[in-house]
Amino acid sequence: MNYLFVCIFCIISKLLPAQTQEFIPLSSSFYTQIDALYQIYGLGSPSSVRPWTKAEALIILKRLDPAQMTPELVPVYDTLYKEAAAPLRFSLGDSVRMDAHVMLALELYTHSNTSDFVNEEDWLKGYAQRAPFTKLDLNLSLGNWFYLTSDIRYSWNFNSQGQDSYCTPTGIGALIPQTGAEEYPIRTFAAAFAQRFTLNIPPQTLDIDCIFPKRAFLSFGGAHWNFSFGRESLQWGNGQSGNFLIGSHRDFDNFVRFAAFYDKFRYDLLMTIYDKYNYDGSGEKSRYFMLHRLEFRVLPQLVLSLSENIMYQDAYFNIRYLNPAFIYHNWDESDLFNALAHLELDFAFAPHWNFYLQGALDQARAPNESDSEADAWGILGGIEYAHALTFGKRNAVLNLSLEGAYTSPVLYRRDRVDFMILNRRISFNEGNVYALEYIGYQYGGDALVAQFDAHLTVLNKGEAGVRLFAMAHGEMNAFMSHNTEGDNTDRANIIHTTPSGDTVETSFAVSLWGTYTLPPVFKWLSLSVFSQLDIIAKTNKRMYQNNPPFVWYKSGTSTDLQYSLGVQLRW
Repeated sequence: MNYLFVCIFCIISKLLPAQTQEFIPLSSSFYTQIDALYQIYGLGSPSSVRPWTKAEALIILKRLDPAQMTPELVPVYDTLYKEAAAPLRFSLGDSVRMDAHVMLALELYTHSNTSDFVNEEDWLKGYAQRAPFTKLDLNLSLGNWFYLTSDIRYSWNFNSQGQDSYCTPTGIGALIPQTGAEEYPIRTFAAAFAQRFTLNIPPQTLDIDCIFPKRAFLSFGGAHWNFSFGRESLQWGNGQSGNFLIGSHRDFDNFVRFAAFYDKFRYDLLMTIYDKYNYDGSGEKSRYFMLHRLEFRVLPQLVLSLSENIMYQDAYFNIRYLNPAFIYHNWDESDLFNALAHLELDFAFAPHWNFYLQGALDQARAPNESDSEADAWGILGGIEYAHALTFGKRNAVLNLSLEGAYTSPVLYRRDRVDFMILNRRISFNEGNVYALEYIGYQYGGDALVAQFDAHLTVLNKGEAGVRLFAMAHGEMNAFMSHNTEGDNTDRANIIHTTPSGDTVETSFAVSLWGTYTLPPVFKWLSLSVFSQLDIIAKTNKRMYQNNPPFVWYKSGTSTDLQYSLGVQLRW
């Protein structure tokens, strides 16, 4: 029997293509460089469902012909191809490969305003973007079709330094009822983000982050398909300020995913999984975000994607709801589901230039329906430019983008099932603390956003970027009722335009960042330095306090200068 299994394993390994099912992390510059190559040659951007497996990355690269490239772009293409085709470093026989990477990073954070900018959300370089002090990545591949990864890290936790204060909210949308809301403390003050100077080294063992691995998943597949299950940072969409379905601002998502991808078509089925909550006082229920998506490369320059997606909550999971060919909206179970339709369009209208658009629709009034519920929708669009540069003997790629977004006040809000989530963060000092987030766009509804990005990648040497950000956000937030009578168990019927309310919070930010990789001393050892400077100004800044009213606005302008500097050693 064992001999038969070995024979089947060897046959499958030989039949499947010679690339692994390893994911290329979202943090890799691979994505910005391949996007630039597509734009330069007038192709609609590659799939916005990310991360990709290396198998899919090779399909994406094969749409480009290096023989038609200018001399400065050939090294860029070659570098990307080598990264996508590279196996794990260490071999155990013909079909088994392993790898391990050790990372040591020291990062310093400082800021000027320690009275108004006191929470994680007040920083542009937040919890998910900060480097752990140490990290060990472990990887295993069997043949060309099975991949397993996990990491072990030593870093400070979400609730670091044990000096945080909490609120007792009077309920959070349809997510947490007023009864029992005190069981879900939301952090309103974090010493680690309020202090003048902080390091990424936990000051005491009570401050260690015990929620790891952040990346741990199984990936199984072939040249044109992949099944994966585990934990990883995910992203659906080309947005720079965020995306309406799956945003990369969180440090991880727990998920099950199936994807099939070809030259002109891609299909995705995804389910993200969240912690149990006592939604209505009757007992704990689980929550799942279920998505299915069709992507068409209509023309070489035009990519169109359609998806239907539902938030599903129940005490038990019914397997019939996994039907990938069903129209989710037609389950017609408002106590269990809320549907969110999504559209993406990507059009390279000229070489070097690209236009992209996203639309999300949660609620719209049909011709024969009443206006008892407010329309809930969002739209995001941008224009991009890419160009190849040379600096002496160094090749570089420049990406520019200008983006705008509008979300209606009650986007993501519903009376029974909404699109807000609480991510449980264990604290040795305070017990459970919850990070309140929207499922997709990190700013939620009632936001008007504009953003400009410039990103320069110097091949095998480093990156640098500039970001300009502006936002006007109305009074609708997670702690405000979506109902005119203040009843979150009733319909979302507040009909306003964005930004709503008498007090509008405005935000302006300028960010400068860069990384530089020093010349290697040893083949497998790399040393890099990185830095980020953020200048932020907010008028009518939203603040929190323990006693009602929980949310209040500080009049006038609050400013902060935030700076981080780090060095990283990786083997």
